[in-house]
Amino acid sequence: MNLPLFEHLEEIDRQLRVAPAVLLCAGFDGTLVPLMASPDEVVLPPALRELFRGLLSQGKVFPVIISGRSLEDLRPRVGIPALVCAGNHGLEISGPGLSFLEPTAVESQPALHQFAEVLSDRLRSIAGAWVEDKGLTASVHYRCVAPEQEEEVRRQVHAVLAGSNHPFVLATGNKVYEIRPRVYWTKGSAVRWIAEQLGRPQALTVYLGDDITDEDAFAALSEAITIKVGDPSETPARYRIDGPEQVPEFLAWLVRRVGPGVPLLT
Repeated sequence: MNLPLFEHLEEIDRQLRVAPAVLLCAGFDGTLVPLMASPDEVVLPPALRELFRGLLSQGKVFPVIISGRSLEDLRPRVGIPALVCAGNHGLEISGPGLSFLEPTAVESQPALHQFAEVLSDRLRSIAGAWVEDKGLTASVHYRCVAPEQEEEVRRQVHAVLAGSNHPFVLATGNKVYEIRPRVYWTKGSAVRWIAEQLGRPQALTVYLGDDITDEDAFAALSEAITIKVGDPSETPARYRIDGPEQVPEFLAWLVRRVGPGVPLLT
């Protein structure tokens, strides 16, 4: 059973004080910013950018944004070059001195591109449905589809998957289907890789996420401070908050707790 985050800040503070470093990981859509009908409308608000810059300046916290978006799409929306970002659910990672592409996903790109083209043709007659080819993964968006047409979207997605000779994995999100190559690499794997590459394998991980793909990370990072943003049911996350509107409050608290007056162990 998860716990309300703001009622348990004291125990989190105790962990922060003895941690050698902190790896702060947060999702983007649905975690740092609200879900929007049009994903193109979303950017990281200026206040959150300042909070992340404040964390970067401490030298004790290593912030990471992990998103289902491609890195090409994510980075300009974040607008902080010094920040480590992981795109396509952790299949691609970049940051100062860091670069990673999951090799099996790269090999699957031609098949994924073909899948996206076929499915786009199938969905062309359904108003509001569209396929986003993100290079290493694809998303089928139907947030703007009429309710009576949603089942047809589902049917077409499954039909194209059944006709594909490539082993894709289908996951469901908030009015979106995610199609990914079958790889043994999750957001949890990405977090561990980043910690190793930063030379901070013993860092305390703080992970905030709202998506079904974040559940893999919650389960894998059993020693981390895991925080579910939004619906807290059926999640292994340790803590919960109501939604993205509460995330800046927590980040502001974190900036204060890891400031120069509250040193972590080194």
